Amino acid sequence: MHKLLLTFDVEDFVNANEITSLRIFLEMLEKYKLKGLFFITGHMAEKLGSFPDLVELLENHEIGFHSSGHSVHPTIPEYTDIESYEQAYQISLKRETSHINPLTGQIEGKGGIHLLQELFRPKKIRAFRAPGMSWTPPNLEALFNLGIRFDFSSSISNSEPINYNGITFYPYTFMQQWDASLSDYQCLISALLKRKVAVFDLHPTLYVNRYEWDSIFYRGNPVSLTRVPERTSAESLSLFKGFDMFLKRIRFLEKSNIVATDPTLSASRMELRMSKDYLEKVYNWSMRWPRKRFHYEPKFVRAHFYKFFEKSFSQIPLDIK
Repeated sequence: MHKLLLTFDVEDFVNANEITSLRIFLEMLEKYKLKGLFFITGHMAEKLGSFPDLVELLENHEIGFHSSGHSVHPTIPEYTDIESYEQAYQISLKRETSHINPLTGQIEGKGGIHLLQELFRPKKIRAFRAPGMSWTPPNLEALFNLGIRFDFSSSISNSEPINYNGITFYPYTFMQQWDASLSDYQCLISALLKRKVAVFDLHPTLYVNRYEWDSIFYRGNPVSLTRVPERTSAESLSLFKGFDMFLKRIRFLEKSNIVATDPTLSASRMELRMSKDYLEKVYNWSMRWPRKRFHYEPKFVRAHFYKFFEKSFSQIPLDIK
């Protein structure tokens, strides 16, 4: 049976229509009796506290963490880009358990993963996806200390979960957008046939807004939290209908025992072995987001990757593609 994980990034705390879009997504999943994995930022956890009905709907699903501040500067690759691995680890512990001022980037009291844990208690928050898939080892090790056991950020594997240092790295997403086009369905079929676990990822905000909510952070922290242009009602309706049809087909495949979508996470028994050449690819893939969006070139993060993965190096690397 093919495994398909439906995952969603809930991160847009600036545009109010993110809540509307999230509610529609949750109602569609409930309609087809499908469960997903929702990665929620600290800022969105704060906002969701005012919507108990949404929290109740989300409790039917797996909940993951999507960082405290997402695109607020300093981002994860920025604040861990220091020479001391231990210091980067300690900074991560502090920032990922705090409220981050979205305009200054400063720590202001309790928040982050602690708030998410409180919001969904007694459900455990065990999964993490870094913003822009841009993760760093000191940050991930800090999150491990806070209960994270599953990572959905890295490009280490494209086919099946793999374990390293007590963390199970799930395969990289095969899709992060869905327009219900023929090419989308072709990509879906290809992923299901080629991968043991296919990870599908969507952003509810892009169903109601024309482009990324965090574009206001591309040139640094903004002076105010301004909204991005909305889609027309007709555009949004078309996108939601396309996704509804997608879920209907996935539900049919699940009932036919062809596809399984249960998001319950389990530790992998497959241990990672990796060459230094492959690690370079993993590192460069992880740094695409800060380079492309923020024109930021890390100085010390590469060394952190080598330190973290030094036990995985082998003369004959395991085929993990």
